[in-house]
Amino acid sequence: MELQTLLIVTFIAAALTDLATGIGCLPFFLLGRLSDRFAGMLTSAAAGMMVSASLVQLVGEALQRTSLVLGWDVALGVAAGSLFFLAASRWVTSSEEFDLLALRKTGGSASILIVLAMTIHSLPEGVAVGVAYGSGEAKLGLTVALAIAIHNIPEGLAIALALRPRGVSTWACVGWAIFSSLPQPLAAVPAAWAVWLFQPLLPGLMGFAAGAMLHLVVSELLPEGTNKSGNSATATAFIGGVVLMLAIGQAVGLG
Repeated sequence: MELQTLLIVTFIAAALTDLATGIGCLPFFLLGRLSDRFAGMLTSAAAGMMVSASLVQLVGEALQRTSLVLGWDVALGVAAGSLFFLAASRWVTSSEEFDLLALRKTGGSASILIVLAMTIHSLPEGVAVGVAYGSGEAKLGLTVALAIAIHNIPEGLAIALALRPRGVSTWACVGWAIFSSLPQPLAAVPAAWAVWLFQPLLPGLMGFAAGAMLHLVVSELLPEGTNKSGNSATATAFIGGVVLMLAIGQAVGLG
């Protein structure tokens, strides 16, 4: 496949995986106003899905890919992602004038942090699509892109679960879900062009994304879920989210 054709095909495939994220928000068109208890359980379920995606599908895959002893690049990536998200969280919280298309106005600073964490998370997925196509095996590229597209649907659901209780409209949730996966087509093209560069970096990038999401879950989502729904309901919804993401990951071969 010629380079120009390769880059075009890679971009289209990654763009479709991005759009698939919005599908996960569709169930919320059927829901009306959410009670505080139900909203807390949805937030906790989103936290469970994010933890599962972080530890199983990001860290687990990264540890299989790394060539360093004890997976130090993955461990350092997790720590760096957490520290980055801590700094970003403090900056977003203190910079009250900063907003993203009125997201702070409707959902508060926590909504910005949720979108930020999920956007970081999608970067290594875009790299994975690019690396797969850049390997020269079109079938492998298609398989990886399809798996990530299916995997993006529950990620879109996780975003909606976290944003909708904060008053963000369902259409806005769709938009933010798609926005969060925008790094996939943006990262896929240069990754396909420079496979030799991105493959060694991919485990660390996966760890970085996992660290950012885990920090979000512990600092924002679980405390909010517990505050609104109580310990038992939060734990039940959290475990439900973990199980759901594990099942989907196994079904599409990303677990």
